[in-house]
Amino acid sequence: MKQTQLWSVVTLSTTVLGLPSVGRAATTNGNSTTPGETASGDAMNVKKSQSLREKLTSRGIVTEIHAHNLAGRQAATLYIRNIPFLTFVSQADISNPTEKASAIAAKINQLITDKVDASQITVSWKAASYIIKVNGEELVEIDGDTTRLPDTTNNLSQDALQATNRLRRLIDVTHALNQINSIPLPPQEPIKQPQQVKKPPQQNTGGQVQATSKGMASYYSYEGGNRTATGERFNPQGFTAAHRSLPFGTLVRVTNTGNGRSVVVRINDRGPFIRGRVIDLSLGAARELGMISSGVAAVKLEILSN
Repeated sequence: MKQTQLWSVVTLSTTVLGLPSVGRAATTNGNSTTPGETASGDAMNVKKSQSLREKLTSRGIVTEIHAHNLAGRQAATLYIRNIPFLTFVSQADISNPTEKASAIAAKINQLITDKVDASQITVSWKAASYIIKVNGEELVEIDGDTTRLPDTTNNLSQDALQATNRLRRLIDVTHALNQINSIPLPPQEPIKQPQQVKKPPQQNTGGQVQATSKGMASYYSYEGGNRTATGERFNPQGFTAAHRSLPFGTLVRVTNTGNGRSVVVRINDRGPFIRGRVIDLSLGAARELGMISSGVAAVKLEILSN
């Protein structure tokens, strides 16, 4: 009778919470006991529950994987404690995203079993993607295409930061990160003279310079069709950009100070929200500036009159 009730309580708590119970299992045997005998029995029950907890924790699962389709591609979303963490999407060399999600889930389950210090979960920049690390070891790479935040903000840097903080909170209560470290300045390329940057004929580069500023630029390259802050559909190949405060429709000449290349973009979105960044460019504009491989670049902004 004791063993049956004990397993019932542990099984119930494991099903509801995703973690084994640490509470006492109530037991009865129909005989009266003295206070000393009750205390001794309770201590034995607690010891048994803790022993069962250790066994269940070693094979306990707090992750789930939901397979689905995303824009005609196979996808699998990884949940931790019923909260969506990352979505993995198929491509030419990854036909089954569920396998990739399962590999990451196994690592996360092991981290929870090992009671990892959540403050050691960090995120760093790597070329055009971001890497979530645990104790300096790579856990998963977020590139915005094959691995992305399920509830994306349409900003790869912001998505990587949110995913990292979500994992930190779900593994253990810890303070949130507010910036991504280890984002280096782009390598300085020699200016080749003479060099003429070819601009599309429809691009309007006229107008006097109203104001200038300098800072770091990044770019976002999500699939077309997403709505920008103006309500128009995002075109990755268009010459547009996101800025925190400039009015929509403002034309800005962006110059890569590392190689001298420039492009004129139209502000149609809001961002970036990472400290130190002054503008988020579309993929087409970033390609014109020669910053695809570096991901970020030191730039000069010239605000033009329309």
